Amino acid sequence: MSDITDDWVGLAALHALGLLDGEERSRFESRLQDDAAARDELVRLAEAAAALGGLAPESSPPPRLKQRLLSAIRAEAAPPPAQVALSPGIAVVFAGRMDWQETGLPGIRVKTLHFDAARNYASNLVSMAAGSVYPSHWHAQTEELLMLSGNITLSGHRLGPGDYCRADPGTLHEEVHAETDCTFLALVGLDNQFRPAPAPS
Repeated sequence: MSDITDDWVGLAALHALGLLDGEERSRFESRLQDDAAARDELVRLAEAAAALGGLAPESSPPPRLKQRLLSAIRAEAAPPPAQVALSPGIAVVFAGRMDWQETGLPGIRVKTLHFDAARNYASNLVSMAAGSVYPSHWHAQTEELLMLSGNITLSGHRLGPGDYCRADPGTLHEEVHAETDCTFLALVGLDNQFRPAPAPS
């Protein structure tokens, strides 16, 4: 005689609803081959499931329902924008939603928060890996740097979080050395020129 436990009845109910899969489905169907009582229980549950389905009134979905559902799914799947306009001329930038961009300088990456095409000027979030070096350069426009994390060395001075550096047009920055992994905000002109490296002696 078959011993149909509550656990087994639960599996039978899932099978009747088409919700049982994988290894559990294989074991369940293997049992059905040798257990007449189990087969009878499955038939009873399948009939009950079919009867429940017949209780729901038939109705035609609105013509645009599929389109609305797909639009909602796409909206949920799309990542939130990195920049949001609050009103004309006012924007919020969520830097955490932006990918770092390689600069071509080893260990140095950037996120451009804002670009002023008329001035060829940018507000950048800059990441320097420990040991990386930003080359010496001339400033075409005013440059401002605000340290957010980590430490850099500039012209013999150690800068850390909250420290600030300003450079006027026509001035020369010596190399910037990252002592640790660091991040800073840089407001920079994009016409700056690197100073050529000294010729080997």
